[in-house]
Amino acid sequence: MYANSLKLCPLPAAVPHQLPAFFVRSHGLSQTDVGITLAVMAGVVGGMGTFVAGRVANLLSRLDLRWFVWLAAISNAALVPFFFAFFLIQDIKTALFVYLVPAFFAGFCFAPTLAMIQSLVRPEMRSIAAAVLLFVLNIIGLGFGPQGVGIVSDLLATDYGKESLRYSLMIFSLINIWSAAHYFLAAKTLKTDVEEAKI
Repeated sequence: MYANSLKLCPLPAAVPHQLPAFFVRSHGLSQTDVGITLAVMAGVVGGMGTFVAGRVANLLSRLDLRWFVWLAAISNAALVPFFFAFFLIQDIKTALFVYLVPAFFAGFCFAPTLAMIQSLVRPEMRSIAAAVLLFVLNIIGLGFGPQGVGIVSDLLATDYGKESLRYSLMIFSLINIWSAAHYFLAAKTLKTDVEEAKI
């Protein structure tokens, strides 16, 4: 049962950690402008998305418990074209307008994921399960993610120069599809796993 719950631990969609460098290198923003932009986009808009996701997931889960993971899967997969558009658009105002969608929906996986992780283990294991989830997200997402983006950006630098980061981020945004696939896999055994956790 606990092994099945690990299907919920792929990288969820999130604000790419190289966005500050991308804004500076590709759009010429100052560090101050980058800070304000990301505070509004990731903080305010992203926070609203996480809150709305929790409410929507609670409502839909009354119809079927699997909506907790289906909602995360759909939002992750649907973000990819918006990420591609955001990274390809040259005009900063248009790019930021497009980025409102990923900024809002990127947080859609967090509330349902944390709720499901808590439901998939016995009460005495809930704090450990949450800690394992956050450990995996931080070690892989914050550890390997930026390193991987940087390596690919360096490899593309010969052909694309300072714009190599733009294309590296586009490539890594495809991880959202892999994440969505894992959420759909988790849905297959979710009901059984939750029932087993209650025993």
